[in-house]
Amino acid sequence: MKFNVYELKNSSVLYLYAQRSKILINPDYQRMGDIWTLDKKQLLIDTIINNFDVPKIYFHDLLDYNKKSKHEFAIVDGRQRLEAIWGFINGDFALADDFEYLRNTKIKAAGLTYAELASDYPQIKQLFDSSSLSVHSIQTDDLELIEEMFSRLNEAVPLNAAEKRNAFGGPLPKICREISGHQFFTKNLKISDKRYQHRDVAAKLLFLTFKDDVADTKKIYLDNFFRENKSAFESHFSSAVKKVKETLAEMQDVFVAKDKLLKSSGMVVLYFLLFRDAYGQSWRKKLTRSKMNDFETRRIKNRKSAELDITKADYDLLEFDRLTQTPNDQYAIRFRLDVLKKFIQS
Repeated sequence: MKFNVYELKNSSVLYLYAQRSKILINPDYQRMGDIWTLDKKQLLIDTIINNFDVPKIYFHDLLDYNKKSKHEFAIVDGRQRLEAIWGFINGDFALADDFEYLRNTKIKAAGLTYAELASDYPQIKQLFDSSSLSVHSIQTDDLELIEEMFSRLNEAVPLNAAEKRNAFGGPLPKICREISGHQFFTKNLKISDKRYQHRDVAAKLLFLTFKDDVADTKKIYLDNFFRENKSAFESHFSSAVKKVKETLAEMQDVFVAKDKLLKSSGMVVLYFLLFRDAYGQSWRKKLTRSKMNDFETRRIKNRKSAELDITKADYDLLEFDRLTQTPNDQYAIRFRLDVLKKFIQS
């Protein structure tokens, strides 16, 4: 097994910017880009200009791994930093309003863009361009080692469950990426996909379909599902993937774009199971958006009724609401699904 880490000789800010087309920023194990706030991006630029230390950036040497690769490197760790630097150079944002140049506090560069910095203070711009980042590249032909290194490097900046599972390797991360690309996710869901939330939902839907039952969708069970099937063939899940996509296609025809009914993953899972159970049943025609919206209205009215006189409120609806706090619990899913199904069938 080959594994070697070496430091890049030329890793100045401007050189890496010039070479950006040769750097793959989104290999499969990466977290999503552009998740840093503006403040964090501005702080990084401040850090570089004022010569503070910037954490190491790690690349995977793709040419060593595959001579035919159209990219020379893939980012293992440091995507947010490089994208922030490149965004500043591209003029996407300016220095912070409270920016202070520590070498000469009389210089007023706060709020300046990269282009304005080049015009007003060319020496500062040149120092920024020539700043050397600590970039190390990994030579290995084992992608699992790259995925492992990515996970380890990001332990200090906690990855969420979906981001960690995306780096597990095996067929399931790829399948979940494929499912989350379905139009139901891209058009109907009112859930942000900033940090792979869509892949997390996709993992739950695949897991439940593969199990063909109502099951616990807590992190530990999903993680075990991914790990236990790391060496499985993708074809092992073909039937489950087909069923998931067929159910999503039916849901897509019922829900509207960015549907307010689909703003929580817990409800998405319930609706998915509802549509799955309704397949081939006589009550399938009752699965309309109007009926589901009526259910939400009923829940709101029931909560208000409970505030006035709890004895007059519907216990099942109150329990449905209470169990929204544990949406991944098997009992909670089963109970809430039964309540929702009973309402739809009435």
